[in-house]
Amino acid sequence: MNYSGVLKRAWHIVWNYRALWLFGIIFALATFSWGTWALLDRDDDWERDRIVITTLDGETFWDALQRTIRTEVAEANRAFNELLAEELGLDRKVHLLTVIGITAALAVFAFVVAKVAHYVSETALIRMIGAYEETGERLKVRQGLRMGWSRSAWHLFLINLIIDLLAVLAAILLFVLIFSPLPLWVNGPKGVLFVFAFLTGGLFFLGIAAVIVLVTLTSVWKRLARQACALEGTGVTEAIGQGFTMVRRHLRDVGLTWLITAGVDLGWTAAIVPLLILLLGAGLIIGGLPGLAAAGIAGGGGSEEIPVFVGLAVGLPILLLVVIGPLVFLDGLREVFVSALWTLTYRGLQGLALVEPERIPTLDAPGLEIASAA
Repeated sequence: MNYSGVLKRAWHIVWNYRALWLFGIIFALATFSWGTWALLDRDDDWERDRIVITTLDGETFWDALQRTIRTEVAEANRAFNELLAEELGLDRKVHLLTVIGITAALAVFAFVVAKVAHYVSETALIRMIGAYEETGERLKVRQGLRMGWSRSAWHLFLINLIIDLLAVLAAILLFVLIFSPLPLWVNGPKGVLFVFAFLTGGLFFLGIAAVIVLVTLTSVWKRLARQACALEGTGVTEAIGQGFTMVRRHLRDVGLTWLITAGVDLGWTAAIVPLLILLLGAGLIIGGLPGLAAAGIAGGGGSEEIPVFVGLAVGLPILLLVVIGPLVFLDGLREVFVSALWTLTYRGLQGLALVEPERIPTLDAPGLEIASAA
């Protein structure tokens, strides 16, 4: 494969096919992970707030458990209502379990919406890029949405689910085989125990390396299977089979494409830190000035809490928009580039010709001279 031509063509698609940007941004938003922010929370307060279940005389464990749950829920509900009364001035009693239930329902709804947006946008990206390579026509956002909102989006979800399940089962089987001899020698002589401990430890680390390779191959397999499903309209089973066949026959080519993708992801991760610092500085200035002005205007009422609340209400949304907006936009362009890269790779492995980037005619172009003469 001509990887130089593939990279140039992928960049040309990103730069010139701007209808793809919206679907790339949606895809970036739908795949955003809160894991990094969760890692920042290293507070160990939960260790000091452990719930202890104590059984009283004549009480079973289940009775003690129910009594403890009722007590803890009542205490949490009381503290929650005190917080609402002190901080927000709400005298209305609100049951904490109701709030938790509504929050959980909203979280499930948001998760489902994010998954739908994920697979619809990914399907639209693949099919719009494939259509552009076949016909040279740039589709509009509405046409791309029709392409994405299709049965293929549901098939992409099933492809990811099935291949992930197969990979998890393979990893579990591998470690079961590694640790299955453990009961046979754990009570044996010290010499045998020493030898088999080192042997099992070595196999365990080899198993971890095998799982890393398995995860890499699985990601490539899923990429190609999704390409087959979206571009050719194949069913789930057939797309999985085509993706596996393509990985097996073109391991070197898909491996290089994976390395390019990993390099793009690594470069993006490295660029986030300085970019985030710059955006935070700009956001504090752009959002802080209106916030301070709004707080100063609201300070005439004599209350100390109202100006702070007003300042945050005005400045914080601006700060978040300045910081998150450019990051999501650039991440969306990265997703478009990666999608174009894999679509072009899939077409290249199928033997389809790579379309040359469009050229802007110059003054010496023959077509321009004919047009001028006419």
